[in-house]
Amino acid sequence: MESEIEGKRPAVLEHKLASRLLDYLRFRHLFRHTYGYELEWEKLQALVERLETTQASVSQQLDKFIQDLATFEQKQG
Repeated sequence: MESEIEGKRPAVLEHKLASRLLDYLRFRHLFRHTYGYELEWEKLQALVERLETTQASVSQQLDKFIQDLATFEQKQG
């Protein structure tokens, strides 16, 4: 999603945000496959503390993608 597909669509997310989202994906995988019923706050704290800013960044970049996609389609069409 961080790469433009030439002739198809612009990039959806910037590399920095895509990398940050990978941290959440890794945690989800770890939680689903190795945790029992106990969560370790030390492993969650950084993710929880930056969740609000991450969500805002995702929203902003998706809005930008929609605008860029409209421009992209106009150039293609």
